Parts: sequence; structure tokens; C-alpha cells
Amino acid sequence: MLHISNFIRQQWLGSILIVFFFLFLAYGIEKKNDLLLEKQRLEKEIEVLEQKEESHWHSLDSLKSHKDVIIEKQKTLIQLEHDTIKIIDTIAFSKLQGYFTNRYYQKDSIE
Repeated sequence: MLHISNFIRQQWLGSILIVFFFLFLAYGIEKKNDLLLEKQRLEKEIEVLEQKEESHWHSLDSLKSHKDVIIEKQKTLIQLEHDTIKIIDTIAFSKLQGYFTNRYYQKDSIE
């Protein structure tokens, strides 16, 4: 014990540096453990995000498979619209005027 106390008195700067070294070593080990926990948390979060991404891709793929059906329905609606316009264009003006007069009363009009 006497040798240790003599060594510390003679080599006080070295002893302080050794103590600081051990403190920084302990701090580094603690920081490493914190970073490992953070890494594990982020890896779990990445897995969750990858699962969400996979489900979104699946939804997108299902929409792509229904694209042709949607386009056909849209074409049908456009064709019906054009047919209706053609029918209205063939009606005489007086009949059209009577149709809209009977359908929309004067009280509904905007003044």
C-alpha cells in the first residue's frame, strides 16, 4: 500500500491521466451500449416501414390490374355522353325550349 501511495505522489500527472483514461473508457462503453440499443430500435422501425412499403406496393399492383376495367368504364361513359349530346342536338329548338321550360320553373331560375 505504501508503494502505491509513493507512486501516486511521484507520478501524480500520470495517475490523473490514468484516471481520466478509465473515465473516458467507461463513457465510451456506455455510449456504445446506447448506440447499440438505438441501432436495434432503428432496425425494428426499418422492418415496420418495409412491411408498410410492401403493402403499399401490393395495393398499387392491384390498382394496375384494375386499370383496364376502369379505362373501359370511362370509355363507355364518354360514349354515352356523346350519344346524349347527339340526341339533344337532333331535337328541334322549340321542343328543347319547351323541355327546359317544363323542367325548370321560373322560381328556380337565377335573376
